[in-house]
Amino acid sequence: MTHVAKTIRDGANADARPERRRQADRSAATRASLAEAAIELLIERGWAAVTAADVCKRAGVTTGAFHHHYPSLPALLADALRRLYTDMGHKEQPPVTNLSGLLDANWAAIGHPRFKAVLEAWLAMANDPSLRAEIEPVVAAFSTLVSPDSIAPAILTDPDHRDFYAMAREAMLGLALGRATNGGKPLGHEKRVLAQLRAGATALDA
Repeated sequence: MTHVAKTIRDGANADARPERRRQADRSAATRASLAEAAIELLIERGWAAVTAADVCKRAGVTTGAFHHHYPSLPALLADALRRLYTDMGHKEQPPVTNLSGLLDANWAAIGHPRFKAVLEAWLAMANDPSLRAEIEPVVAAFSTLVSPDSIAPAILTDPDHRDFYAMAREAMLGLALGRATNGGKPLGHEKRVLAQLRAGATALDA
């Protein structure tokens, strides 16, 4: 290759690199917008009422753009939940040093208003094989996120602590489901249940 040809080629490559970066940034922004729109609609309407057209309208993109980035609505939902789990996992929380702190860390995720999107997806995938195939790996990732062995393995070495934590986590999931069926508002007994859970954890910490 001559020096002139090499110079022309290198110049062309240099010109292409910024354009490739811009294209990658646009693609990432489109995917993020679609995922966020899917989460918002899941929270507002529930899975059964969400369509690809609704998501595209909320995100401000065409259906062609949607199909360019995702092969199906379940694939988009899986990506949206993956992003939601990542956000939950990256939120700064006080160091977990006891059972009470472990319950607080779990409720920070399970009690968050956006957790309704997770519940909607879980319920929907129970009756939708195509959705289940996309979502199951993401649900497994969430299980790791709230696993005591991931958050603070040294806290639950005692069987009583592990049993109490399992009971408390299931109770908090029930409270979150109660919110989901009550327009996002806590049921009247939520505060009392949380207070009882925390009292039990505090007693075991003593």
